[in-house]
Amino acid sequence: MIWELCVRYANGRETVLDVFQSQAIAQNQVDKLYAEGYPMHFAYFVRPKCAT
Repeated sequence: MIWELCVRYANGRETVLDVFQSQAIAQNQVDKLYAEGYPMHFAYFVRPKCAT
């Protein structure tokens, strides 16, 4: 399965930052981003890639 590392902004817009083959690796990237501090106006998250 393919996993997307995304950011969701306060206005509801979402952007894909990167794509991973492993959910664990994708989640580790989120952990690394949050280790730098928690942003006030957006959130990082991992989701399965939608089939196109």
